[in-house]
Amino acid sequence: MSALPFRARLSGEVAGLVRGTLSVQQCKELQGALEQAMGDPWSWPPSDCEDLDDSVRQIVLPDLIAHYVVLPDPPVPHLWVIALTVL
Repeated sequence: MSALPFRARLSGEVAGLVRGTLSVQQCKELQGALEQAMGDPWSWPPSDCEDLDDSVRQIVLPDLIAHYVVLPDPPVPHLWVIALTVL
């Protein structure tokens, strides 16, 4: 993962949900989706098609919806996962 241009960071609330609520399978699915997003942050659709700021993106999985913000500025470009909804 260190070769990817972006890193993913989870908000405290999201990290708590990942640790305490998600199954092992859900964690693997989320990890795979975040790895895809780290390789190409724009690969997932915008959170709101009406919003002019396309830096907020959403990952939609069968059991989860995650929202992240693309923060491309150095020194460490990263994705900030700001919300996680467990369906």
